[in-house]
Amino acid sequence: MDEITGFWAGAQDYAGQWDLLGAAERAGGWESLERGGAEALVALGVAPARAAAWARTAPRRTVGTVITLASPSYPALLREIDAPPPVLVVEGAVDVLHLPALAVVGTREATRYGLSVASRLGSLLSEAGAAVVSGLARGIDGAAHRGALRTGRTVAVLAHGLGTTAPPSHRGLRRAIVEAGGAVVSVFPDEAPAMPYTFPRRNRWIAGLSQAVVVVEAPLKSGALHTARFAADQGRDVYAVPGPLGASQAAGCLRLLADGAGVVVDLEELVEELLGVRGPDQPSWLQAVLEGHSLDRVSRLTGLTVVELLGRLSEAEARGQVVRVSGQGYAPGWRRP
Repeated sequence: MDEITGFWAGAQDYAGQWDLLGAAERAGGWESLERGGAEALVALGVAPARAAAWARTAPRRTVGTVITLASPSYPALLREIDAPPPVLVVEGAVDVLHLPALAVVGTREATRYGLSVASRLGSLLSEAGAAVVSGLARGIDGAAHRGALRTGRTVAVLAHGLGTTAPPSHRGLRRAIVEAGGAVVSVFPDEAPAMPYTFPRRNRWIAGLSQAVVVVEAPLKSGALHTARFAADQGRDVYAVPGPLGASQAAGCLRLLADGAGVVVDLEELVEELLGVRGPDQPSWLQAVLEGHSLDRVSRLTGLTVVELLGRLSEAEARGQVVRVSGQGYAPGWRRP
C-alpha cells in the first residue's frame, strides 16, 4: 500500500484537464506550488471553487506504487506530452516504464488474423527488449499483451482505478503481467470505475507512454484511432496494418494509411525499424507461402512436394508460426520460425 498526499490526490482528480507541469514551473517549483494552497492555484488559473476543493482533498491510500510528476521515476516520454497526468499508480514493476515502449492497439472485435498479428508483434517487440503498451481490453489489446508475455514484459494502461479489472475475464492476464515483471498503470483513484470519458484519457496515456503506436485492426469509430491521433499530435510515429477493402475491422487502418501512417508490410522489418533489432530470416518455403503463392508454385520453387509442404505447414501451425486464414491461405503466427 502507498499513500497519495492531499495535494497530489487533488491533482489526480484533475488529470488531463490542466497543465500542472507548466503551473509548477510558473510557481517556482513543486514545493512552492504545494505550499501555496488554494490561493496559488487560483493565481495560476484554477477556478476558485475548484481550487478550494483541491486544497481540502484528503490523502488517499492505493494498492499501487505512487509516481508523481515531481518524481524522477516519472516516465520521460509521458512527461513530454501536453498536460501529462499528475499521478500514476503502478501495480508491478516501475522500471518497465523506462524501457523503450511501443503501443499495439486495435478493436475488441478482432478477426483471427488480427489476433495472430497482434500476438506475434507483441512477442517480437518484447523479445527485442521493448515494453509492449496496450489497454488490457478484449481483442487486439489482449492478444498483444499475451504475445509480449511469451518473450518479455508488457504494460497495461487502465481506464479505471486499480481496484477493479475490466473486462473481468482479464483478471488472469493482469496477474500474469505483474508476475512477469510488467506493470498495470492507472491515473485514477483505486475505486474509480470505467466511464465513457475515461477511455479517451486512457488512450491518450497509452500514446504518451509510447514512442510509436501500431494499429492492427480498427473500425472507423474506434478508440485505437483516438490513440493513433493522440500519438500523431505529440509527434510520435503511427503505423497501421493494412486489411481487405470492405472489412469493417480494416476500415480504420486504411483511413490511417490514407492519412499518412506508416504501412506495416513485414513484422520483423517493423521491429528492426523501430528498435534496430532484426530477427532471423524465414525459410524460403515459408516466406513463399506467406507471400501468397500457391502450394503448387512453392513446390516448383523449392523442390519440396506438396505433401511435404502440407506436413511442414501443419507443424508450423501447431507451433504458432503460421495461422490458416482462408482455404489454403496462411498468415504469420505469433511465434518466429
